[in-house]
Amino acid sequence: MPVVPASPGHAPSTHQGSDGGDRTNADRGYELFRLWCELTGRSPHQVPVDEVAAFLGRPEVRALSRVPAEVLRDAAGPARRGSSLPVERWLATVRIVRPHA
Repeated sequence: MPVVPASPGHAPSTHQGSDGGDRTNADRGYELFRLWCELTGRSPHQVPVDEVAAFLGRPEVRALSRVPAEVLRDAAGPARRGSSLPVERWLATVRIVRPHA
């Protein structure tokens, strides 16, 4: 998987994972990226680093990264447009499908 360097002068923020361990928000962002690739049929290894960085930097991705994977999968179907899955539609659909997720 392409590695995107951290922003200079900024340490990644962390939060408590469901297993009790700390996980960085970047880790969850990469998990979301891999899920998005899976749902759109793209290989995460073939996405250019600059596209990965742009994906991870989107505010919708930060919001989606707080949503459980099963909710994301449920919302992906209605949000999909052909083989694409626009993240803003995905987030909007999450809010409709599971408003309190």
